[in-house]
Amino acid sequence: MKTVLITGAGSGLNNGAAFELAERGYDVIACVEIYPQVRALELQANERGVKLRIEKIDVTKEGDRRRAISWDVDVLVNGAGIIEGGAVVDIPGENMRRQFEVNVIGPVLLTQGIARKMIKRRSGRIIFMSSVVGIVSGPFVGIYGASKRALEAIADTMSMELQEFGVEVAL
Repeated sequence: MKTVLITGAGSGLNNGAAFELAERGYDVIACVEIYPQVRALELQANERGVKLRIEKIDVTKEGDRRRAISWDVDVLVNGAGIIEGGAVVDIPGENMRRQFEVNVIGPVLLTQGIARKMIKRRSGRIIFMSSVVGIVSGPFVGIYGASKRALEAIADTMSMELQEFGVEVAL
């Protein structure tokens, strides 16, 4: 049985992926950012009759990343992300930094630690969740799109760098 760690599993596509993979027999570690999401996910799992290991992991916190890196993971799904819409000229610098911390820096730092373990065992799969906005920019999503475009460049590069070690990287 493969172990899949999914960040951002509290909602959206990552939530659906966590349940779908668990229903298919994978051992899923569903990670959420805040404690209320832990309880909500527990209730959702009970309603669906699905077994999930639910963990509170904030990808921007070093201690949380260290804890996640200590687990044996076959597949890492980097799904954690936030979006703050608005005109680029109006978004405060602090909000831009936060968006890049959650969408790019945190996931990449988490991936570095997990990838090193995958390299040692010469197998693994890393998936970065992006958005069409990372390809096609539009009004009021410029900073979000920039963070997703950065993630795409990193995923493309890591795919080439880790291929020889049997670690697949996908976007």
